[in-house]
Amino acid sequence: MTLGKRLLLYSSNDPTGAVLAKPVAEWGCLTSTCSSLDELRGRLEGSEFDLVLVEPSASLKRLVGENNLEENLKLTLAEVEKRHIQRVLAAHNGNKTRAARSLGIDTKTLYNKLKSYRSSEALARKRTQGSNSMTI
Repeated sequence: MTLGKRLLLYSSNDPTGAVLAKPVAEWGCLTSTCSSLDELRGRLEGSEFDLVLVEPSASLKRLVGENNLEENLKLTLAEVEKRHIQRVLAAHNGNKTRAARSLGIDTKTLYNKLKSYRSSEALARKRTQGSNSMTI
């Protein structure tokens, strides 16, 4: 089966998206993956995809539920900045130089911010894995 469309994959259980990529490989789509919910949000808001595959469905519910105005007003400035950077980066198809220029910041600053986002996500992932293994 060939679809010939742009496909975006996200799995909270598998940040590389390998589990989802295997079954859809024969679809003939140009496939992109997201390693975090924030990256998924940014790519959805900043790019166009024909198909989006999200696993598990609770992740999609969380993403959709965050569009509430009251919840957005409770976001910290750092979270708003992070989301905006993800959107701009997605709008420039991942080109960090053009995204930095559009944001009005130095490319090195953008790289540092993205690096800090990845490290904080990895730390959060370790914490959730640690708490899951401790429960009986």
